[in-house]
Amino acid sequence: MFCAISGEAPEQPVVSLKSGHVFEKRLIEKYITENGKDPINNEEITVDDLLEIKSTPESVKPRPPKLSSVPSILSALQDEWDSVMLESFTLKQQYQQVRQELSHALYQNDAATRVIARLKKERDAAREALANVQAHLGTAAPAASAPAAATEESMDVDLNGLPEEVIEKMTKKSEELSQTRRSKKKPPVEFASIDSVKSYTQTSTIPSLHSARSPGITAMDVSQDGNFILTGGNDKHVQVYYKAEDKVVANLAGHTKKVTAVRFRGQQEENDVFLSASADKHVRLWVPDEKKGYKLGHNIAAHKGDVTGLDVHPTRDYFVSSGLDKKWNFYDFETAKPIVEVYNAEGETGYTTASFHPDGMILGLGTTDSAVQIWDVKSQKVAATFGEHTGKMNAIAFSENGYILATASEDNLIKLWDLRKLANTKTFTLDEGYKVNSLAFDDYGQYLAIGGTDTRVLRAKDGSDIVTFNENTSEITGLHWSPLAQGLISCSLDRTARFYSAAN
Repeated sequence: MFCAISGEAPEQPVVSLKSGHVFEKRLIEKYITENGKDPINNEEITVDDLLEIKSTPESVKPRPPKLSSVPSILSALQDEWDSVMLESFTLKQQYQQVRQELSHALYQNDAATRVIARLKKERDAAREALANVQAHLGTAAPAASAPAAATEESMDVDLNGLPEEVIEKMTKKSEELSQTRRSKKKPPVEFASIDSVKSYTQTSTIPSLHSARSPGITAMDVSQDGNFILTGGNDKHVQVYYKAEDKVVANLAGHTKKVTAVRFRGQQEENDVFLSASADKHVRLWVPDEKKGYKLGHNIAAHKGDVTGLDVHPTRDYFVSSGLDKKWNFYDFETAKPIVEVYNAEGETGYTTASFHPDGMILGLGTTDSAVQIWDVKSQKVAATFGEHTGKMNAIAFSENGYILATASEDNLIKLWDLRKLANTKTFTLDEGYKVNSLAFDDYGQYLAIGGTDTRVLRAKDGSDIVTFNENTSEITGLHWSPLAQGLISCSLDRTARFYSAAN
């Protein structure tokens, strides 16, 4: 038998009725006096719970020797050994207790981390839901006494139509543009010939735009001087790329859903104002900022459904937005407030795309029911409706000559409409299953670029194929011609902008 505390054979063995272990009587009595518990199972114990064990042969402990003799020194050493063993046993117990407490604390920390992550996710979802509710309230109750949010613009809509000064400015600009157009019927000698366009190749790319987590460029525009490229993405961000420095100079967050359209104002300035629209029902106006490059100027909540279209009026003083809520709005850039809002009176269909005529007096709107509506902006009335497509309209584009409108929907057809005759004059049939997301005429209306499954250029006059580019690995979502058709820029869902031009 060995003592459970010292590990030595006990001189006076006793057994604990609580744990059943054997102890040296003097050691266990000392432990009980100090702690009042059994050292093995920590149960309450008293000296009465100890049972002496008769051992054979019995040993009689000698009388306490004096410390001056060897036996007395051995006895003192024995007492010291007993104390060390008792302290060591206590430390082992405390060590086991600390390990258990540490394990419990680590478990609590892990559980708390998981709870925090879940709460952050719920918070983000609640913020998005709140933004949607605020957008709805901001549209449905423009005359509310308190705004829904500090950064959200209220709607003060003129229900009596466009003011006279706006109509006068639009008319004056239309006359100026019409006169200019008459003087440039034929392209100059610097304009790219068909043979030149046929020789176009991919000359450079801008890869890895926007986040890879929600990949894809969904919209694109280019500044007047061609130095800045504006993109919107599935990652809910708007980016501004500066060609001279070959880098993104602004990455702007704020939208809560994918960006559907972006437009520069079109002023001859180094840092031009620009717009972005999103499926979160908001239109945002971004203005230059000395510290960050750009900052939010206005957050406009003027739609109850996804905002799907944006375009800037040729005066550069106004812009238009369209949405799935069957409504288009006409805004003033300076105040970012709607001057008029107009609902689709011809059906229960929303709008998918918007584009001003080069003169700015009419507005083309694609709908979800395969039709294109031509609106008189001054009177806010439908002047014509073209409806020979199948599926929702994906893209429309006015030719710079002002006479031709190109349209594309979910079918594989490109239709050209003569606005003088209000009739479909040409239909170009693409490959079976070909998807069209973007259309773009050059600035003389000679070529029509098509973006979707790939990028291809047709001759606008007869629809003959000139060149096809298929370097993209996902759908093309935006196109832009350089002046005089000297180059073409495309963007796609593979996060890449591509430049095509002559090799030299």
